[in-house]
Amino acid sequence: METTKGWWRLGPLLVLSACAVPPRPGIDPDTARFDLRLAQLYLNGDGVPRDDAKAFYLASDASAGGDANGQELLGRLYAEGRGVRRDDEMATSLFRAAVDGGSVPALTDLGQMIETGRGTKADPKSALDYYERGMEADDPKARQNYQRLKKLLDTPPPKAAPVPDTPKITQEVLEPPG
Repeated sequence: METTKGWWRLGPLLVLSACAVPPRPGIDPDTARFDLRLAQLYLNGDGVPRDDAKAFYLASDASAGGDANGQELLGRLYAEGRGVRRDDEMATSLFRAAVDGGSVPALTDLGQMIETGRGTKADPKSALDYYERGMEADDPKARQNYQRLKKLLDTPPPKAAPVPDTPKITQEVLEPPG
């Protein structure tokens, strides 16, 4: 039956998620990874009802525990406004923290924010650097973004049409019909 798909993987996860507490500093790494995995399940509706608010809550715990992938997921939730009000500055800040913590997907996420100027000043050349770092870590999304942006930056702007030296105005244009 389709409604039970994935439930066998959850087992004790569902029981423990009901006992979750608000985000707190000093959360241990195992709990942070657990919360991250559970947040991903709720975000995608994989074996549990899709619940963006619960995913946000759990991703907040993972992020508070210093999990770089938790910070990346929380940043995406802020960037997309899923389970929380959209906040580009918070998303960018979380992506930076995730990059500092070693999250590969956060390189692409941060590159996109910088490229488009969401939550920070737009800087396509800096975004290209983040995409390049993501490519070095074998992130296919970073490779696509790098190639697209590189082509855009390398393409010279189109030449404007020449402007005529002087407009030719005739007497008929100057005199209203009569």
